[in-house]
Amino acid sequence: MKRIVLIAIAILGLCACRRASELPPIHDGYATTFILPDPVDLTAEDRDLIKAQQAEYNEAINK
Repeated sequence: MKRIVLIAIAILGLCACRRASELPPIHDGYATTFILPDPVDLTAEDRDLIKAQQAEYNEAINK
């Protein structure tokens, strides 16, 4: 009986030692490219807002 148990453990141990695939399988039909929207120019008000936020951030980290 002990021999059968040891053989079963050895077989299970050898079967469990396979390496898992590091990369997922590639499936056709999935989007692989992205379409980026056209850039939009900032207005003067947007630039002022961003400058104010940057100044506030710089003041906060320099304290």
